[in-house]
Amino acid sequence: MRVQGINSELTTNNYRQKKPAFKRNWSEHVSWGANYIKETGKTNFKLFSFPDAKAVFVEVASRAAAELGNIKERVVQVLATAGIGLTIENIVSKDKDSTVYPMEHKGDGVFEAAGIQAEPEDRYRYIVVDKNNNVNLVKDPYAKRQENIHGWSSVYNTDNYEWQNTDWLEGKDTRRIVRKPDERFRGLDGLVIDEINIPTITKEGTFDAAKSRVDVIADRGIATAIEILPVENTYSMQWGYDGVDKFAVSEKLGGAAKLKELIDYAHGKGLNVIMDMVPNHMGPDGDYLAQTGPYEKGSGEFGGEFNYEGKDNRYVRDWMANAALWWANEFKVDGIRFDMTKLCGSDYLLKQIVTELNEHNPQIFTIAEDGRENKESVTRYEDSTVSHVDDLDFIDTQVRFISERGWHSTPGNIGFDTEWDFRFMTTVKNAIIASGENLLDDLDNKIKDSHHRVKYVMSHDEIGNWDGTRLIPKVLVRHLDLFMKTNGGSDAEKGQKAAHAGQKLAELIVSDKFATMSDADLSKAEKDMGLNTFISKDALTDAFKTAIAKHKLATGTVMTIPGPKMYFQGDDEADLSYFKFFREFSDEKRQRAQSDDLRNTIVAKKGYDTLEEFARPDSIIGRVQPKGMFEALPEQIIALTADLRDMLKHLPVLKRGEFAGTYKDNNHNVHIHHLRLGKEELLIIKNFGQGFHDKNYSFYGFPQGSQWEEIINSDALKYGGSGYSNAGRQDINNMNQNLSLAPNSFLILRKIN
Repeated sequence: MRVQGINSELTTNNYRQKKPAFKRNWSEHVSWGANYIKETGKTNFKLFSFPDAKAVFVEVASRAAAELGNIKERVVQVLATAGIGLTIENIVSKDKDSTVYPMEHKGDGVFEAAGIQAEPEDRYRYIVVDKNNNVNLVKDPYAKRQENIHGWSSVYNTDNYEWQNTDWLEGKDTRRIVRKPDERFRGLDGLVIDEINIPTITKEGTFDAAKSRVDVIADRGIATAIEILPVENTYSMQWGYDGVDKFAVSEKLGGAAKLKELIDYAHGKGLNVIMDMVPNHMGPDGDYLAQTGPYEKGSGEFGGEFNYEGKDNRYVRDWMANAALWWANEFKVDGIRFDMTKLCGSDYLLKQIVTELNEHNPQIFTIAEDGRENKESVTRYEDSTVSHVDDLDFIDTQVRFISERGWHSTPGNIGFDTEWDFRFMTTVKNAIIASGENLLDDLDNKIKDSHHRVKYVMSHDEIGNWDGTRLIPKVLVRHLDLFMKTNGGSDAEKGQKAAHAGQKLAELIVSDKFATMSDADLSKAEKDMGLNTFISKDALTDAFKTAIAKHKLATGTVMTIPGPKMYFQGDDEADLSYFKFFREFSDEKRQRAQSDDLRNTIVAKKGYDTLEEFARPDSIIGRVQPKGMFEALPEQIIALTADLRDMLKHLPVLKRGEFAGTYKDNNHNVHIHHLRLGKEELLIIKNFGQGFHDKNYSFYGFPQGSQWEEIINSDALKYGGSGYSNAGRQDINNMNQNLSLAPNSFLILRKIN
C-alpha cells in the first residue's frame, strides 16, 4: 500500500456552466462523486459523509489490480483508540495495489480530494471513520459505475458513447414530446406509453436485445413513448425497484453505454423515452448509505428510507435531485417517472427535484406515481413570478424549520407535469372485471377527472404484485367464479390458486389441442389445475371470448379520453404471458441451500417462487403463442389498438378535447362520454354490461339536432368480434338511435353535420 499527499485545491470541472442566478448552478450538481478531468488525466472526489466524522479517505486501485477486498469484508482497521488523534498512518489496508488519500473536510460533512491519480474504470471506495472510531468501507453514493453492489465503485467514463440522433436531441424531430407548461396538457397530449421491463421484453433481457422489441413497438405505431422500469443497479435482473446505486446502470443489463445506445436507437425510431427512478427507498440488498453518512432515517417496508427532512438533510436532498438530473443529462431521456412519490416522506424533496429539472432541463417532462387520491397540488400548474432561486430558498428554509422544530408542512404545489391516475385505473379495472356490477357513477366521475393524468388499466403493479396474471386471466377467474371452484386453507390461498388456474385455463384455451380435447381429458386437466368442478369446453370458450371483449373495452376506454395514456408491455397484442414479481438477493442461494423456509415463505405469500431463474422465464413477452381457434388474437387486438392510435393522429379532439357531457344508463351498464374541440365532436359509447342492444336504444342527453356516423366498433370482425356494426349509416341522431351495441363493447360516433 502506498500513501500519498493530495493537492487541496479543487480542480475546476470542465462541465458547462448555467446562469449564475440559479442558487445551485450546474457545476455544483456535477461536482459530486468521482469526476475524471480529461485535461489533467486525474480525478477529483467529493463525498457527503458524517459532519462529525473523524476522518474520511478515498482508496484507489487500478482497474487491473487483483484480489481487491469485498466491501463487506472488514479489511481496514483503526489502530488508534477512542480519544487519540487519528492520522493516515493508523490506517492499514490488506488490499494489494491500492493507494489511500486523505479527504479534506470542507464543512457540513462535505469531504473533497482533488488531483488524484485515477482514470476511467479505476476502482475506488471511501474509508469513513466516524466519531466513535468505527471504520466503514463504503462504495460511493454517487457511483456512476458499480460492477457489484458489494464491491468497489469505478471511475466513470463520460465519453463511453457518441450520440447519433442529434436532430432529436436538438428538438428538430417533430416526434419528440417536450413539456409546454402553458398548454392545458403541458405538451403531453400525444403521449401513448408502452411500459417495458428490460429483463422480460426479450429472452436475453439486455439493452442490446431490447432493440428488437423497440423495432416491434415502432413498427406498430401505437406507442409514442416507452417507459423503462428502473435500471438502477441491483444484484440480479429484476423489476428494478430495489436499486441501491441510484446513479449506476445495472451491469447485468448491459451497463451505461448500452443503455445510451438503446435510448438513441429508440429516438431514431421516433419513440420518446421515459426513465423510471426510485426516490422513496433503497433496496434491501447492498445498502451502505447508513455507514456512509446521514442519508437514511431508518428502515421501512421496502428498504432504507431517506433522511430528506431530518438532521443534516440538505445534501441528501441534493443527492436525489442530482440523480434525476443525471438521468436527464447523461442519458438524454425525454421524461422521468418517479416511483410512489407519496412514500418519499417529503414533498419539499419532490418540489426541489421538479424545480432543478425545470431549470436545467426545461424540455424534460415529469410524471409522478403518487396515489394520494389525485391531490391537485401534485400536478397543478400555476403561473408564477417566483424564480427558481426563490423556490430553493423557500424549500431550504421550510425543511430547516421541519428538521429543527418538528413542524409539518407541505409546499402547496409540487408541480409535476402529470401523474399516474390511480383512481381511474382502479375504477375502470373494477368495471371491467366485476361483470354486471353497477359502477357507472364512480366511473363517470373518474373519467371526467382524468384528462390531464396518465390513464391506464394495468401497470406492472396490478399484474405482478399479487398473482402475476394479466387482464384476460383475471376476467376468466371472475367470470367462471374460479374462487369457488378451488380449495384452500384461507381466502388468500384460494385466491392464488384461482388466479393461477385462470392463467392455466387461458393457456389451454389458446393451445392447438383445446378444440379436440375430450371431456375426460379436459376434466383431468382441470383437476390438475386444482379445480374441484368440471367446466365444459363451451363454457370456457364463451368465457374467454368475454374476456377478450373486456380487454378491448378497457383499451377503448383508455384511448378515448384526452391526455396522456399508457399500457403495459404486450397489452397492445393481448399477450397472455405472466408478469411475475422476481428478484434474487446476493446471499439467497446460500440461504436456500441451508433451508427451504425462505422459498416456502415466498411461495405462500406470492403463490409462486420469485427467484429470477424461475419467475423471469414465465414473464417473457410472447411465451404464450395462441393457436387453434384463437390464433388470430394478437393480430386482432393489434388492429384495434392501431386503429385507435390512428384516430389519435387525425382527430385532435381525442388528444385535447373537452368533455361536452357524460351520460349513464344504469339499467344496462352503459356509459357515454361526449368530446368536443371546436366543431369536431365524438360520442364514445361503452357497454360494460352483458346485454346486447339492437333496438331504438336511448340514453339521457343524446345531443340534439345533430347526425352521427360510426367510425369504430370493437365488435367488428376485423377485431375478432361478432361483426355487428352501424357502419355506413347516415341516420343516427337523437330521434333514431337504433344502434347495435354488443356486450362488453364500445363504439365511437363522429358528428357529421
